[in-house]
Amino acid sequence: MNKKKGLQAVVLGTGLLVLFLGMAGVFTAKVTSKASSSQGADDHNTLTLTAIEQPQTRTFSGQLVARQNATLAARMTATVADVLVDVGDRVEQGDILIRLDNADLSAKVRQVQQALVSAQSQLNTARSDYRRMETLLAKKLVPQSQFDDAENRLNTARSEYRRAIAAVDEAETQFGFSLVRAPFTGLITEKIINQGDTATPGAAMLTLYNPDSVEAQVNIAESSLPFVTIGDTLHLRLPTYEKTLTGTIRTITPAADATSRSYRVALTLPVTDGEDDQARLPGMFVKVTVSQKASSILSVPANARYQIGQLDYVNVVEDNQIIRRLVVLTEEGRVRKGLKAGETVLLHPKSQKTD
Repeated sequence: MNKKKGLQAVVLGTGLLVLFLGMAGVFTAKVTSKASSSQGADDHNTLTLTAIEQPQTRTFSGQLVARQNATLAARMTATVADVLVDVGDRVEQGDILIRLDNADLSAKVRQVQQALVSAQSQLNTARSDYRRMETLLAKKLVPQSQFDDAENRLNTARSEYRRAIAAVDEAETQFGFSLVRAPFTGLITEKIINQGDTATPGAAMLTLYNPDSVEAQVNIAESSLPFVTIGDTLHLRLPTYEKTLTGTIRTITPAADATSRSYRVALTLPVTDGEDDQARLPGMFVKVTVSQKASSILSVPANARYQIGQLDYVNVVEDNQIIRRLVVLTEEGRVRKGLKAGETVLLHPKSQKTD
């Protein structure tokens, strides 16, 4: 039994070895490490590699948010008499959005307004009496006590008039609470309450936002922070609608996120005429590109590289000799290891004869 298991292990190991050697190109026809001097580089097309200064960019993900948004709530307990807007409606600042039942408040306003008219009349009478008593006292036709009484009545009438004005202001303010108005121009995003519901103080009824205040917020890595400054412009892409915009950096949060070591950057967007609002909805995904310091890029063209198994090779010309060299490249042909600027590589290496 042990011999059988040992034999199986040997067979399995041999198979894995053969597979590995095949991937490495052992069983592929190879060129010699160095061509003979009779087969020089002069007989082939060559290319001298040159490094190119190429700007580097990084892309960060974020989302659109509205700086100006609001959740509207009632400031009194009352029945909802009417909801004048629906989701998606555009409203102007000051528009009445919800009307609460205000019959009792309206009656209260009328009552205090009538009291104000009465207080005004009493003040006018007290003022006339005071002036008349003042004239008679100067002529010594009335005693001082009558003048003092007239003065007291005038002061009392003035106090009653001021209280009446305050009562009217309070009643009208309470009446105003029954009319929920738009705090700014915007779009209704949610309708939480309906006609006949009971509104209570603090309970949300409507939400809205200002489309002109939509901006992009993105977390930028600490390593890219030196390349962004307030006032700079960055390219933004909205994948949902395949739109590209230019945003201006408004703020950079001065503290990093403790988990990601990134900084929140807010970018304002160009103002639209309203037709493009649908393509700029809060919560939409956005990609922001940050340009960084340029770096030297060394690339090998596709006609100068070839594969043996899973490995990349180029033929390098040294002292008029062609030498095969293993290199590490990106999918785009960018050199990671194995070559440096100034070296010469053979073009169309597959046309080279092999020994």
